[in-house]
Amino acid sequence: MGKQGLNLEIVDQDGRSMFPDGSKEPYERTRLLIQKLAGPLKATPLRVAVVGHTAANVLSSRSDDGAFDLSAGRANIVRQILQREGLPSSHVFMVAGKADTQPLFPDDPALAANRRVTIMLMREEPPLPPDLKP
Repeated sequence: MGKQGLNLEIVDQDGRSMFPDGSKEPYERTRLLIQKLAGPLKATPLRVAVVGHTAANVLSSRSDDGAFDLSAGRANIVRQILQREGLPSSHVFMVAGKADTQPLFPDDPALAANRRVTIMLMREEPPLPPDLKP
C-alpha cells in the first residue's frame, strides 16, 4: 500500500493489453473483468481513483494531448462500467489520464501491456464534524 492507497494493477498473465491500440474501449475480456471488480469495490467504504495509461509513442502523428485524452478516456470508460455495475458515484474519488508517464514496464515503454487502467483504493482521513478540533 502506497501513501495514497492500494493500487490494483490488472495485468494479463500473457502480457496482452487491456485496450486495442488507439482505443478507449477495452477488450471484451477486460470489460468482463472490470464488471466483476465492481462488487468488491462497492463493498468497501474506500473511494476509488481510476487512472488510464498508454504505451509510449501512441498517436505519434498527433500532439501529446492525444495520449492524455486517450488515457483519460480509458479511465472514464472504466468508471462508467463500474457505475453501471452498481458502484455509487460517491465512491469515485478521481478519474485521470497519465498518458505514457508511468509505464508498468519501464524497460519497454512501448509494450502493449502498458495500455492499461489502474484502480486505486484511496487512503483518506475520515471526515470530522465541523465543530470537532483534531
